[in-house]
Amino acid sequence: MKYFYILIFLFCINKSNSSGIKCNFEEVYQDGSIQSGILLFNDSLLRYQYFDKQLYTIIYNKDYFIVKNDNQEIVNRIDKNEILDELSIIISNFPKIKNNYTKKDIKITIENSSDNNFIKRISINSSKTNLSIYLIDCDFKDISTNHFQPFLLTNID
Repeated sequence: MKYFYILIFLFCINKSNSSGIKCNFEEVYQDGSIQSGILLFNDSLLRYQYFDKQLYTIIYNKDYFIVKNDNQEIVNRIDKNEILDELSIIISNFPKIKNNYTKKDIKITIENSSDNNFIKRISINSSKTNLSIYLIDCDFKDISTNHFQPFLLTNID
């Protein structure tokens, strides 16, 4: 579940944007390992999907759901936690966010992209996880709400 901490952060970005956004992402961990995937936002909905079939897709559509990539019939609801809630509060002010946030043992650093006026990198350092998420090839566009249905995942265009 170490990947999940960043999702609330990313989900809340869309609260102030009326159009959707589609980005590729790379999560880079302290040990040098990398996970990649695609993320979608639209009207407060989120889809964070790893390309690795052994991993999962996280959907936010009124609740949080995890769907296994190799068996989409397995859907589980996820409860929020303190880290996710804190990230939600911080990002609720997007696009007027600071570059650094610290609360308890969590440090979040945000780097904005000069190319598309969106976030380029998110770094999370805490006792539970240390990672950077790079948002790549972001495209602002309308995204069908069908992509945010946890019990009926559709292919991403």
